[in-house]
Amino acid sequence: MACSGIDVTPRQVFAWKFWFYDVALPLARRIGPRFTDAALGLLGRLAAPFRLGLKKCAAKSLARVNGELSANWDVHQTASALVANVPRYLARDYPLDDAGDQTLARFTVEGETHLIDALAEGRGVVLVGSHLGAHVAGIHWLFRREIPIRLLVQRPKHLSKTLERFFQSATPHPQAKLFLRRGLTTGEAADRILRAHAALRAGMAVYFNGDIPWLGPNARPGTLAGVARPFLAVWADLAVLTHAPVIFVTCTHEAGGRYRLNFTSPITIASGDEQSAVDAYLRHLDDAIRTHPTEAVPHLTWPSFTSDDFVMPCERKHHLRPLLEPHAPRSPGGLAPQPSLFRKVR
Repeated sequence: MACSGIDVTPRQVFAWKFWFYDVALPLARRIGPRFTDAALGLLGRLAAPFRLGLKKCAAKSLARVNGELSANWDVHQTASALVANVPRYLARDYPLDDAGDQTLARFTVEGETHLIDALAEGRGVVLVGSHLGAHVAGIHWLFRREIPIRLLVQRPKHLSKTLERFFQSATPHPQAKLFLRRGLTTGEAADRILRAHAALRAGMAVYFNGDIPWLGPNARPGTLAGVARPFLAVWADLAVLTHAPVIFVTCTHEAGGRYRLNFTSPITIASGDEQSAVDAYLRHLDDAIRTHPTEAVPHLTWPSFTSDDFVMPCERKHHLRPLLEPHAPRSPGGLAPQPSLFRKVR
């Protein structure tokens, strides 16, 4: 079965993702960014009454985080707005696909000179982003802007064709060789770290997500939105090893199909200050959540961010193992310690 040049299986026809990503978004995009944004907002408001469980979860998280961050939100109104914003979040960078030269004009960019000047120094740049708001659209801007960049992240799903082409054509230091996934073997994980190190030494920017709950030798403790977690912090170790400056980056949605992208002033991490850098990043992200709570869909609704007793994916299958073997390594993949070029594997 084919639909507008897309091969479709009978199973896909009954899946909401097919109708959302392959039908609704491409049709809306043809009419223009304002219509697409308005349609996504309308879809969110229409779906909200049927997402009572999500709204209840968001309200519970907002009530807790409201005090933790001294935010002074109206919890009920903010929860409703957050649930209504979910379609925008799920749209990722689809609204930017095939937008041509108009793509960059849809971004209000703050601190771009921080990034350009840091790259000009030739030491590479460690960019630390998150899952907040329009984070995939921010990555789209970086590639469209022709910033020499590679990503050390799990490969995002449901991307625009434009961003997929960027990923496939990115050379040298092929992007496909840098994507992470849970359960990497020790050799595969070490290879990715070495490739990221090489890209930084070549003067490129390397992008990390700093808000990933993680268990293993490259994790460091932190608190985000009032919940204590270990977070993947290999970015801090690589910044020390390569002497590359570190810039925090956020991207959020704005009205009319626009985006606001922010780059902070660069910092340099000295050996021994890695934990302080992680704490500074998490404070920065807390500030962004306080300012843009409706953009914090994952941080206020996903169990990995909101539940104190959440069992991480790497521990689910073997979640009793730490009880039976207290000194067993606990790491992504659950069965074997991941490699660390910086600290001793525990």
